[in-house]
Amino acid sequence: MPPGRIAVAVGSAVVVVLLAVQRPAGPITTAFFLTVLVAVGGAAVGWPRKAPDPRAQEHDRAQRQRWEQATAAHDDVLAAYGAFELDPAMLLRFPAMWDLSAPPIVNFHDALELAGSLRSDEYPGADHALEYVGAVSMLRTDWAAAERHARSTGTGGLSDADAGECRKAMSLWQHAEGATGPERATYLERVLGTLDGLADRGVVAMPEKLHDALAREVQKAIEA
Repeated sequence: MPPGRIAVAVGSAVVVVLLAVQRPAGPITTAFFLTVLVAVGGAAVGWPRKAPDPRAQEHDRAQRQRWEQATAAHDDVLAAYGAFELDPAMLLRFPAMWDLSAPPIVNFHDALELAGSLRSDEYPGADHALEYVGAVSMLRTDWAAAERHARSTGTGGLSDADAGECRKAMSLWQHAEGATGPERATYLERVLGTLDGLADRGVVAMPEKLHDALAREVQKAIEA
């Protein structure tokens, strides 16, 4: 019940009680006062509540929809970045994606961390959702800049030796794609060894998931 209506009901009840105290009454009068108290209480409880504001409800629905769209956009960026992380060919062709001296790459990783920290499984409410939507918008912009930088730079930012290692490993990977059995295993082992060396020098990222996947491919080729 709204505070104003509660105040009216309480005030009315107080008046009735005061009258009863100041003027002691018989059974009939007492019954009358009790009837008035019940009527006042019932009127207060039954007082109609204010209807929800349709504009506020529409705003909340719109904000929830923007949050859902932002979550989907966040997933899209993660999938696109995952292609660079988990595909040996992408690692070898575009190592600039891991050049943390390049502003576009640094900006992207900062935006990725921020969006991840604000993400939630359930709708978090209007204020938090608005902050998350803004973070994902920035993430999309920074991802586009990072991808452009990586694709346009290729291996151009590496030393001649590291660039040569990437090209050689890429050639081995292509040979492995067309080979079978022990021959494929040999190519894959050399690719894996090259990637490990590049990762140790900070040239590329080598996620454990990718390392394990390549190791399994080597074992499958040996057993074929």
